[in-house]
Amino acid sequence: GRPGGPVQLPTTAALKPWCSRPSSMSRLLDLATGAALGALGLALIVTLNERLEEETRRLWRRGLLAASRAARSTLTYDQEDEHGDEQEFSMSKSPGTPGSRAASGARKCQLGVGYNKQLADERRQIYALLENLPRLPELDYVPTAKYEEAPIEEVLHPLIAEASVILVAGAYFGDEGKGKTVDAIARHPEVKVVARVNSGENAGHTVFGETGHKYDFHLCPSGLLTPGKVNMIGPECVMDPVSFMEREVSQLVRTGVSYKERLFIGNVHLVCPHHKLLDLIGSWDAPNRSTLQGMGPVHASKASRRGLRLDHLFNGREGQQGSRARLERDMGEYWGALSSKSITEEELHEKAKANSKIQPHVLGFIAARDKAQYVLDLFDRYVVHNADFPPCADVSFLLRQTLSSGGKVLLEGPQSYFLSNAAEKFWDSGTSANTDAAGMLCAARVNIGSPSLSPLAINIHKTPGSSRVGSGANPCALVPQHYFAATDSTKEDFEAMQIDWRDVCVQYFGSIGANGLLRPGAFTNHTGTYDLGVAMAAASCVHPSHREFGVTSGRPRVVGFFDCVAHAELMQAQGPYCSISAFDRADDYDTYAVCVAYVYVHPEGTPLSSNGRLFRNGDILRAGEQLPTQQVLAHCQPVLKKVDGWRETPIFARSEWWLAQQHPVALPENVCKLLDIIEHFTKTVILSIGNGPRGDEIIYLRRLATRAWATPSKASRRPSASLEEALRSRA
Repeated sequence: GRPGGPVQLPTTAALKPWCSRPSSMSRLLDLATGAALGALGLALIVTLNERLEEETRRLWRRGLLAASRAARSTLTYDQEDEHGDEQEFSMSKSPGTPGSRAASGARKCQLGVGYNKQLADERRQIYALLENLPRLPELDYVPTAKYEEAPIEEVLHPLIAEASVILVAGAYFGDEGKGKTVDAIARHPEVKVVARVNSGENAGHTVFGETGHKYDFHLCPSGLLTPGKVNMIGPECVMDPVSFMEREVSQLVRTGVSYKERLFIGNVHLVCPHHKLLDLIGSWDAPNRSTLQGMGPVHASKASRRGLRLDHLFNGREGQQGSRARLERDMGEYWGALSSKSITEEELHEKAKANSKIQPHVLGFIAARDKAQYVLDLFDRYVVHNADFPPCADVSFLLRQTLSSGGKVLLEGPQSYFLSNAAEKFWDSGTSANTDAAGMLCAARVNIGSPSLSPLAINIHKTPGSSRVGSGANPCALVPQHYFAATDSTKEDFEAMQIDWRDVCVQYFGSIGANGLLRPGAFTNHTGTYDLGVAMAAASCVHPSHREFGVTSGRPRVVGFFDCVAHAELMQAQGPYCSISAFDRADDYDTYAVCVAYVYVHPEGTPLSSNGRLFRNGDILRAGEQLPTQQVLAHCQPVLKKVDGWRETPIFARSEWWLAQQHPVALPENVCKLLDIIEHFTKTVILSIGNGPRGDEIIYLRRLATRAWATPSKASRRPSASLEEALRSRA
């Protein structure tokens, strides 16, 4: 298991010919050019329909601006200080209102307590500015497409056959349920390797083995439990060897899963105890808002070329480039943070000891007198002298070998497109690695110049209950993204509210007006009175089919509606293929809703700029248009299109109705309507939907009508005359 000769991979089958396809690089360039020109065009060209509406909007804006001047707010932008795997971005001046934090149980979320009162006032103020918004034409779209169940061999396998590298990427803000699609692709006989190529243990997922045993993985690829597949953790990943062995590999050892010949570790960057403590120091006043996994600090060490990599552990401690000297230089940040915050190590130890996310070996670091020796001895015990540590290998080299010999590689994406540190629109509240499809491909270090490289990205979304943890702008959320942190509310608090699912759904969806805006209100039951959005969010989190709590953090996830505006941006970057997990959740909705546009409204009437576009109160942001940065998105409200549910025809894989059907099933009419709306507004191709938690509970889709927006041929991928004129005038 120690570094040695070259690793021999299983023999791979020859790659099927794909000579009818253009080269990978030319396709990528065409897509990039088309997307860039399309985005500019959509931002610059005013459609005929918008011109017809302009006079109405001008009059409406005049009234909105006058109202906004009469209703000034104390809202400010507050970049909170969390140096972890995400930065805190908040609109609230003081979200941690003492009243709500001091309360307990259901009272934390009651309407008149702490931050809840401020939230209700903010909602009423914004709605007063927007209630006369004219109805948008998007709300009158009539979905007509029909879909039916299809075999995996018809839908997914032809795409795999044409690809050499398949990327399963998150399409929203993580937690989309990527593991099921990873498993389905990994089982294809031509896929030889499943790899995680970046990020760290702040990405968590649960996999059930064939015996039903539950495995919680953070760095290990999901394909580790798929027989006959080689799994790799690439050199751009960051790893705490202690956590990796105690939390992940120990599960394999205990259950007798053979992994030594199927799991290889690249020259990863090492997460040390001081990185996790820097996370704690950086979020001193609100430690629950960070995973405390050291992601930000270790990526800072990586970017500044300090710190340790796995190879350093095997090559001696002494000398200027020895592991001790490197580690001591990197620990300067730790001492500096303590000094700048005026925190003693005794205070740090007490704070760390009281936090369940801080592990014993991190506490031991604080107490150690020779901290470098403590860390190196620890890593010797868990890595260098540990027979259970998986073999080390040059993962990038092995991936290239696999491809050159005709095998296919599956890259399992951590986090998501919008949490990537390359996601310009959300970069200040994302993770520290480039976790979009392009970042994964770059981190794999495969030969992007090879004519045989044919990447395929399959984006994974989730709805109902599209979710996000952490902070940042989230126009489609049921509550502000910082709400759970502001009120310190938990699963137990939501359960104490005893909200009836049917009652809250009837009131919530009944409050969506003809113009697609939600009218604020209060929900009352025998436990108290709550903001309507808070009640809906709490009920969604604890709903038996939702259970929206983070695998890594344990925090409740803020849930909301499928966001066609954000998803259209994703499709322009790494589309068109998408799989939507947890679709069967809608079995328990009489009505659901989809966000088809945003409307910008600043409570003080302040215009904000993003990438050259000035956003004023009343401006509409449509799917496919330029997506602004979250400074603007923080002041966007969703325009919601309601869709009828399908409670009488549940698609859950083990429901009586589904089992009684003749397969392949023609999907229920309202399922088809929701699918059609998403495809129409986002220009995505939905390959499959999830209808249960098990690996095989997936419905692959056959659309029975041609999409009106079919991908143009290469010959037609040029800007229209009107766009060329617009670009010239812009210049």
